[in-house]
Amino acid sequence: MTIELLVDFKEFWPKLRADLQTARQSVLVQTFAFEGDSVGQDLAAALLSSPAQRKQILADSFTRVVLSDHFRFWPANLLDEGLKREARDTALMISRLQRGGITIKYTNPYGVAPRKLLSRNHKKLIVIGEDIAYVGGINFSEHNADWHDMMFRIEDREAVAFLRQDFLETWQGRDSHQHGQFDGLEILSADGRNNRASFQRVVDLIDEAERSIFVQSPYITFPFYERLRAATRRGVAVTIITPAENNWRLFANYARLESARSEIDLRLFQGGMSHLKAMLIDDEYLIAGSSNFDYLSYRIHQELIAVITRPSVIADFRERVVIADLANSKPAPCDAGAISKQWLSWKTRLLDAAIEVLT
Repeated sequence: MTIELLVDFKEFWPKLRADLQTARQSVLVQTFAFEGDSVGQDLAAALLSSPAQRKQILADSFTRVVLSDHFRFWPANLLDEGLKREARDTALMISRLQRGGITIKYTNPYGVAPRKLLSRNHKKLIVIGEDIAYVGGINFSEHNADWHDMMFRIEDREAVAFLRQDFLETWQGRDSHQHGQFDGLEILSADGRNNRASFQRVVDLIDEAERSIFVQSPYITFPFYERLRAATRRGVAVTIITPAENNWRLFANYARLESARSEIDLRLFQGGMSHLKAMLIDDEYLIAGSSNFDYLSYRIHQELIAVITRPSVIADFRERVVIADLANSKPAPCDAGAISKQWLSWKTRLLDAAIEVLT
């Protein structure tokens, strides 16, 4: 088993591009967003030139209505020439891929039912042949490539077979609820309906923490904050890094309020948008993958979660993510009196009630 941490797109893309050029059997790509900008076009070119016999792409339907982090059909965006040009470029890219023999499917089509609107396949997964897979949080678009994030490159036939089967299940329209156990690696596949069972492993690890919990995520919400707050009451040192410049600004207020209500040490990442999501517990368990540790992931999104226990990978993560990102973060002002408790009360609990109805 080999697990390699790749921090940011600049480390991830050269590795993936090289693997695509040596692939012979198959290349399976699953992404949340796939846009016809320079990043998407580079992936398309690499796939078209790859000698692999079988090439497939799965993208969530989210990417058909949201480009460059903007809802295409919002009235103000309908006149945005840049957005219209990217939509045309994306359509042309998809046509070129299909003509080149690459099959493309979109997961989770939108519908009028609330579940059809909220349920997204949030996985990021690439499987190359029988020996290599990538999991993590990076999408194929320029703005995602500019964000701070990470992927893991895995070489292990059993783990890759598990992830390959997960991709193929999704390809056939069957969301997968599975748990795989490998050498120094667990993989949890959440199907969007039984997520609480999948995430119970994460909750248990938080509840069993004895010394420290480090969390980095842009959108962390309940129920994870509740468990982290309980950990601080047991004397566990809990540190959270979230971006100072968040593409969803409401989460910055949420993080300040939750941290003000507890002994959580909240830090604001200063290096632009951080999309990286990971949790390190007692320096023994590294939890990573596609999940943001938010309520939608916990209940209704399809996600891939990895629990890594290999000491060498954890040491690398500590050096290149924990230490580096703490050095690039500032303590957040968390005055509970200055933050509306009503904001937490009605917005978050309304979402809780709505998803209870859906599921």
